[in-house]
Order: sequence, then C-alpha cells, then structure tokens
Amino acid sequence: MASSSSGSSIPALEAVQVLVSSLADESPMVREASIASLKDIAALSPLLVLDCCSASSRGGRRRFGNMAGVFQVMAYGVRALDKDEVDPLFMSKIAKIATAEIISSKELNTDWQRAASGLLVSIGLHLPDLMMEEIFLHLPGPNSALPAMVQILADFAYADALQFTPRLKNVLSRVLPILGSVRDVHRPIFANAFKCWCQAVWQYSLDIPSHSLLDGDIMSFLNSVFELLLRVWAASRDLKVRISSVEALGQMVGLITRTQLKAALPRLVPTILELYKRDQDVAFLATCSLHNLLHASLLSESGPPLLDFEELTVILSTLLPVVCINNDNKEHSDFSVGLKTYNEVQRCFLTVGLVYPEDLFVFLINKCRLKEEPLTFGALCVLKHLLPRLSEAWHNKRHNLVEAVQFLLDDQDLGVRKVLSELIVVMASHCYLIGPSGELFVEYLVRHCALTDKDSNDLERSKDASGNPDIPFQYKRLEVKIGTLCPAELRAICEKGLLLLTITIPEMEAYTGAVAMVGLPLHPHIMPLFAWRCISELCRHRSNSNTMLAECKARADIPNPEELFVRLVVLLHDPLAREQLASQILTVLCYLAPLFPKNINLFWQDEIPKLKAYVSDTEDLRQDPCYQETWDDMIINFFAESLDVIQDSDWVIPLGNAITKQYGLYTSDDEHSALLHRCFGVFLQKVNDRAYVRDKIDWDHLLFIPFGLPHPGCSIPLGHSPGKAKRHSG
Repeated sequence: MASSSSGSSIPALEAVQVLVSSLADESPMVREASIASLKDIAALSPLLVLDCCSASSRGGRRRFGNMAGVFQVMAYGVRALDKDEVDPLFMSKIAKIATAEIISSKELNTDWQRAASGLLVSIGLHLPDLMMEEIFLHLPGPNSALPAMVQILADFAYADALQFTPRLKNVLSRVLPILGSVRDVHRPIFANAFKCWCQAVWQYSLDIPSHSLLDGDIMSFLNSVFELLLRVWAASRDLKVRISSVEALGQMVGLITRTQLKAALPRLVPTILELYKRDQDVAFLATCSLHNLLHASLLSESGPPLLDFEELTVILSTLLPVVCINNDNKEHSDFSVGLKTYNEVQRCFLTVGLVYPEDLFVFLINKCRLKEEPLTFGALCVLKHLLPRLSEAWHNKRHNLVEAVQFLLDDQDLGVRKVLSELIVVMASHCYLIGPSGELFVEYLVRHCALTDKDSNDLERSKDASGNPDIPFQYKRLEVKIGTLCPAELRAICEKGLLLLTITIPEMEAYTGAVAMVGLPLHPHIMPLFAWRCISELCRHRSNSNTMLAECKARADIPNPEELFVRLVVLLHDPLAREQLASQILTVLCYLAPLFPKNINLFWQDEIPKLKAYVSDTEDLRQDPCYQETWDDMIINFFAESLDVIQDSDWVIPLGNAITKQYGLYTSDDEHSALLHRCFGVFLQKVNDRAYVRDKIDWDHLLFIPFGLPHPGCSIPLGHSPGKAKRHSG
C-alpha cells in the first residue's frame, strides 16, 4: 500500500522490514529499541509500518516469536492514521489477523493477547462497527476465546464511550444469551465488562445530557443483568467473582429503575458491607460501589430517599473504622489506595449529610463520646471534612460540637490528638472558637507543639496499661495504623495550624498571641518555635504591633517583661536548634522591645542583627569546634550590655526575681541551666544593693544544692559558668 507523505525523510521499506524482524530478536534490549524506532516511524508513515508488520505476522506466533511487539506497533500505527488514510478493507484484514491469534489459544490475558486487544480497540476508534462485527462473529457457541472478546468490548467502551454507548444494545443482545453458561473463572471478566459498559453510559450522559439512549430494550437488558449479578454472582464462594460483581452493581444502581433498586437494597447492602472484612484494596472497591448506591438511593431526582437514617446507621458504623486505614506508610504502595479509600468514605458521609444533616451530626457526636479509638478517630475525621460543607445545616449545633471536643481533650492516643488538632483549626476558621473555649482549644494546640518523644512513650505505656477489651477484633488491625503517627508530625501539624490561625483569622489573634505569651514560662521547651513564629507573624501583619502588646499588658496571666526577657535569653542557648529557632527568638525580642525600657530599643536594633548573622549559617557553625562556647559568650555579653543600657533599678530588681523563677524550669542536667547560672552571675555583678545580693547568695538551699553547683559566695566568679569556676579570695 502507498505510504503517507511527510516533509521529513521516511526510511526505506527495507529498513522498516529489518526493524520489524528485530522484534523477534532474543535480546529484550533489541526488541524494546526496535519497538521505539518503529513507533517513531509510524508517527510519520503509519501505513508503511502497518504493511511491514502485517506481512511479518503471517503464520502467527508459531512463525514469529514476538507477536506482542508486532501488535503493539500496529496498534500505535492505526491510532496514527488520519481519517483519509483509513481503508476499511485493510483494517478488516488487520482485525482478522488479531482475532485469528486470539481464538487459536486457550490462554487468557497474556502479553500478546493484551497487545492484540489493543490493536482491535485502535481499529474500533476509527471503524467501531467493523471492529464490533469482527468480535460478534466469535461470540455465539462454545468458544475458548469468548472471555477475551468480551474484554475487548470492555476496553473499547473505556477508550471511547461516545462511540460505544450508541451500540450498547447490540452488545447486550449478543452477550446476555451466553451469560448462563459462563464459568466461574471467567465471571470476573464479564462483570468487569458490565462495569465498563455502564461507566461508558454515565460518561455519554455527561457529555451529551440532552440525548438519552436508555430505551425500553436496554433497560430490560440491564435489569436482567442486575438480578443475575445480585442473586447469583455476588453470592459466589469465589472472592474475585463477588468483588467484580459488586463493582458492576455499583455502576448499575443509577441506571436501573427505582422500584428494582428499592427491592434490591436489603440484599445489596449486606453484600457490599461483607467485603469490608477483607484487605485495603477490597475496601476501596466496596466503598466506591457503596457511594454510588447511597447517591442513587438518597439523591435521586425521581423521588424521596429510599433509605431512612435508621437503616443507614449500620452502613455508617461500618465506614467509620475504615477511615483509620488511610495513613499507614506513606512510602508504601498501599498509601495511595488508602488515601483514595479515605476520600470515598468522606463522599459517602457527605451524601448522607446532604439528606440527613442533623441525624448525622448526632450520630458522629455520639461516636466521639464512646472513646473507642477507631470510632472516635473516624468520627473526628468525618466532622473535620463535613464541617465546611455542612456549616449552614450545623450552625445551631455549634455548642454541641464544642462540648464534644472538650470531652476529648484528655484522650491519650496520638492519632486522635492529631485529628482533634486539625478539627480545632477547621472550627476556628468557621468561628466556633469564641469565648473561653477558644483559648482552651488554642492552649491545647500550643501544648502539643511541645510534645516530645518521651511524652509519646509515656502515652503508649498508659494505653497499654489501660487497654480496651471492648474494641472488636476487626478493629485491632486498625489500631496499629493510627499509632504510626510520631510526635514530630503532631508538633508540625499544631505549629502550622496555629500559625495559619494567627495570620488568616483576625478573631484568633487575641487567643494565639496571649496563649503564646502565657505558655513561655510553663515548661523549659514548651512550643518555643511556635511562640516565636506566632508572635512574629502577629506583629508583622499588624500595622501597629503596640496594640497587641497593650492587650498582653492588660492580662494578668501574661508573663511580665522581666520574665520574658530572661526566658528568651536562656532559650537562645542552642544556635543549631531546628528551623533557626535562635534567629526566631531574636526577631521576637525586636518586636517585644516596646515592653522594655525605652533606651533598650536602639541598642537591640544594633546588636541583634549581629547575633542573627552569627547563627544564620548552621553548616558553617558546625565546622567550628568552639561555636557553642563562642555563642554562649555572645549571649552573656548581650545580656550584660542590655543591663548596662537599661540602668533602671526599678526594672533590674524584678529582673532578679524573674531569674530565680527560671530555675524551677530546668533539671540539673539541662544545658540551659548553665547559661541561666551565668546570667544570674552577671546580674548580681550589676546590682548595687548589697542586702539584695546577699539575700540571693544565701538562697543556696533552694538553688545551688539541687543543681550540684558550688556556692557563689565562696568560689564562683560571677558571670562565669560553673564548669569554669575558679577559687578566688573573698
């Protein structure tokens, strides 16, 4: 046949023949290279490649060793044909080559068979009737290739719904008479075909909504197939048959009559729910079908819901624990399946919520109060997902949701804490955190910004000790999946959530800023990164940061400026702390300058950039073996010079009291305690009140003995760390 013209040079016939013959080479690398080259040539001259491939395919697999490669190249060539290049006689010849190979073997789903199927589908994209007539020739009577032919029709429906759907009646009229003789091993193929054909109908209705093709004959065919799948195939002992049948039924529920669907619900719902006892992949397929069933039963424009909420509770109770399996191992292939399952479960709950919003809300709140880990975790996930989507319907339920969340604040499970934290952020964005509960929830997030690995171990031991014998057996597997969350992930979630609230929701500024300031003296490591970033963002986004500072001064539970100053200086100890913590703290000091005596502001504007410059390159710092000693000296000098600049006795004395309070925050082996001790020594050197100094020196029983430190009145040169202390004359 003549080759198509092109501006690019086209290889000679002999060259293409050599490449085609190379498809049968023993080397896989040679075969792959030949396929790639032939596809490139087919893009320029598809007819030339098709001529050579069809000539080489004479004799089939027995003569040519790589028919899969030949069919693959031919399928690509057929797709590359322009409309004016499509010759029905030539296409018919190629189609017969493919079908002859398929019917000559009892094998199923081999590489060459899939390639032959792809070739026939490619022909169908140009000439659907020609391809279908070739397939129909091999459907009647006993035929070992029957499943392969049905699979080709399924692949064609998936590839081109617009051309397949108008021909659905012809397909069903030929396939239905042979369904009764289909063996169990082949039933999944037929069920999958019905699924694909129904999907094609849905796609056609979306693309051409004004043109419905479901006449009385097609509806009769679909009703017959539905009953066969529901009553016989879905009850099979073979799991693959049951799964494929449920998938097909899930696509058919929106196409059959409402009368038939209502009659099928008592049998269909338990059939789907039974599959949730299997693995994660099966759960995803079951959930897809369940969502289609709920949509067809509840949201049909043809009449009222076919299911009452009481009838839906068994479905919802089955779905809740399924939420737990979505987040096992992000590096595992199951993660994508779990995530898709999670999304499908949420779509199911949303479908129910659109029809029964109040009933669903009560159902979820009650599950939260049970404090059974899988059910609580699932209910919180659903609440988090539905709150933005059902906000109007649930508006008058705000108080109930706040109470339910408060009830769970003491839950020990990390997974529950994670989703509870996320729910709090969603609630804040919808104005649920107003009044005392707002500050309580923000404090909950703040405290989890300080969660350590040790805290996590304590929680796990507490769970192991208490146990929960009432959790059903099928949920035990899910407990492990929830528990894979690590403290670092929970900290990150809370930090990001609080930062988001701080900079996007004006109503939350008062809560986040105040709680951040309140939290500073509570624990030596409590939410340090969040506090600095939160306060920084508040001050940066406000045109007048003094407004926030004035609000803080008005609150009795906010630490006074002296406590803040000492706290921040001591927490500067580690220049390599995560996410440039030291630089964040120094930035906050600049923003908080209005809290301190006025003359400190200019000094800090000059000195703080120098400190930030030193810690800006952490990799360079690690190369210096003395970086920690140098950095501690810089902090001490900064602290001492700040006291010199302030020169306010009314401010310095409260500062000493603030320093002594800090010792209660650190254990004897905490690295911060040495820096705090040096700051205390510098402070005592700056005080002229001898009685005050003597009183602090006599404070040894409360301070130095618990820390194992020498008595400052005898041996410590003030301003030096205990490790460097030397004897000197009094």
